[in-house]
Amino acid sequence: MNRKDIIHIGVRADGGKSPWYLSISETARREVQLPYHRSLRVRMSKNSPPMILPVEPSWRQARSAGDILVPVRVQKTRHGIVLGPIIGILTVKRSSIGGFRGNKANFKDIIKAGKRLGLTVVVFTPEGLRSRERMECYVYTGKGATPWKRAVLPLPNVVYNRVPDREAESLPEVVRVKKWLAEQQIPLFNKRFFDKAEIHDWLRGAQETSRYLPYTEVLRQEGQIGRMLRRHKLLYVKPVDGKAGDGIIQIRAEGKGYVVTSQNKGKRTHTRVASRQDAAALAYKAVKNRPYLIQQGIYLATFGGRQFDLRLLLQKDRHGHWRVTGMGARIADSDGITTHVPNGGRIEKAGVALQAAFGKTRAEQLEEKVKAMALTLAAAIEQQSKGDGYIGEMSMDIGVTVDGALYFFEANAKPMKFDEPYIRAKSLIRLLQYCEFLAEHSVS
Repeated sequence: MNRKDIIHIGVRADGGKSPWYLSISETARREVQLPYHRSLRVRMSKNSPPMILPVEPSWRQARSAGDILVPVRVQKTRHGIVLGPIIGILTVKRSSIGGFRGNKANFKDIIKAGKRLGLTVVVFTPEGLRSRERMECYVYTGKGATPWKRAVLPLPNVVYNRVPDREAESLPEVVRVKKWLAEQQIPLFNKRFFDKAEIHDWLRGAQETSRYLPYTEVLRQEGQIGRMLRRHKLLYVKPVDGKAGDGIIQIRAEGKGYVVTSQNKGKRTHTRVASRQDAAALAYKAVKNRPYLIQQGIYLATFGGRQFDLRLLLQKDRHGHWRVTGMGARIADSDGITTHVPNGGRIEKAGVALQAAFGKTRAEQLEEKVKAMALTLAAAIEQQSKGDGYIGEMSMDIGVTVDGALYFFEANAKPMKFDEPYIRAKSLIRLLQYCEFLAEHSVS
């Protein structure tokens, strides 16, 4: 899609006090009614200070070979000529070989979708923010052996936090840059990873959300496991900071004993023990002082003889309201204790799995109930975490029992890319529309 309101910021290779210039097409001049001046007075947002930038007479022509031309939207408003918005994806540097960490394929998809919408998306690390006027960032050009080019651009209008893991999230430079962005009144969303124990505490406090929770305790001593096994024949011991099912332990009553199954990095071990005490001791030993939860196991509905749960992606829309972007089923493998794809699960359409388990009419009813439940939970989580600033998206795991009861398992503030193409395409658009919403409503 060729937009008529796109011009280019030229980024000088040699930097300097005036690192930018403008390259403007005749189409953009006519569309936005830009004057034919040798320089233009522009802003990067309605409230930012104006800059005087020179205009390159030739369209899409860099002044020197090393310069980078970055496409940016231009509009005339009552505040003058406004460029942008610029959306920054925050990650951390890759210390060993340079560059940055994170899912580059995901970043490229966001950047390409942004280009179609007239939004400039770049990647930056905390080290790139050293000034109140500009940032060092990475621009994806898609050209040559090094498609990611380093560039100096004006500060972002909004920041999407994709710091890749909890360890990186706690780095001093990441903590510093979040504080700095808040001081500059630049909105950042999804500030941190969720904590499973914290989420359950939040949701347990309200009747409208507590009814969806399996019985859950924070694991503090071995005896808790034995006591819960008296009440429940199926238990899960889950790491508070777990990801993709790694570190989960399942304890299942079988015959006169128990089977303890541990899952880590795609590998599972099954151990049969004779008593509750043995099962509790074995599971507690595997915890290794890491924070864990103990959770009542739920007997899920099945598809093709295998249990499944539902994974939903919830995102804010262009008006800042929660919406269900998509929902898919995740089917456990024959030996699986979780449905996570990295640990052997597979993907199915939610409607297909639900219809196989409940029939067409009931499945349609359950789909609507699951979506309504997820929106209620998302609003409750956001309300409880409002001290952390904006939340723009989350994924959620919801279980459906064999009799159609619904249970919330967990939410993730840094959702992985959904594999379903129709969900993925919609998620990119919605993510960027929320970025635009934040940029428009920010005071920076």
